[in-house]
Amino acid sequence: MAGSVSGACGPLSGGLAKTGGARYAVEGGNVAEHLYTFVRPANPKHLARLVSVLEDGGVLVLPAGTNWMFACDAASRRGMERIRALKPEHPDDRPFSLICDAMATVSRYARVDGGAFRVLNRLWPGPYTVLLPASRDLPRLLKNKREVVGVRVPDEEITREIVAFFGKPLAGTTVPLAPDGGTHTMGWAVADAFGHGVDVVVDLGEELPGTETTIVDLLDGVPRVVRVGAGPVDGLVVG
Repeated sequence: MAGSVSGACGPLSGGLAKTGGARYAVEGGNVAEHLYTFVRPANPKHLARLVSVLEDGGVLVLPAGTNWMFACDAASRRGMERIRALKPEHPDDRPFSLICDAMATVSRYARVDGGAFRVLNRLWPGPYTVLLPASRDLPRLLKNKREVVGVRVPDEEITREIVAFFGKPLAGTTVPLAPDGGTHTMGWAVADAFGHGVDVVVDLGEELPGTETTIVDLLDGVPRVVRVGAGPVDGLVVG
């Protein structure tokens, strides 16, 4: 595949300092790389770099179509602990979502019958989080007493490419709101706010809408909408 290049970073504010190229630093803290990259084709060097971060228990910020999300290896306790420190309002008893690249990956970690498969093929890739019965292969850190997993296949090609290159799913959750209650829509703003606690912010240089996914309950085979978000609800049971 052809290569790509990383570009300059966006505006800086607060306590962040540009440390050369595409890196942000907080004095006395971690250094987060702000990686501008591309798709079609994805840069294999960038993908290898990101996989190395994930294998080391690192935390990425990824575009997820509707919003930005924190992500780590779904089997990394260290990665999940770091994300919870960045998002303390996330309920302790609620696992993060499972981030997959394709239906083949979803089918390994969730139980998907023929009817559910047809529904999911219509929804994904797209702005939907779907509640599915967990399979025995689901990483232990994402399991809960209900044996349910929330799954996403984002409508964001670079994120799916990263998952595919990594070879296993990620655990993910949307980044918190800004102090004024607004959403972070640009990669440089996410790097500014959370660069002290993540390893790499992956950025295509595009603004995201900052909206929520539509949550669909598919546990009993009937697609019921739990939360209306960015995804259209045509053909789904609402309420």
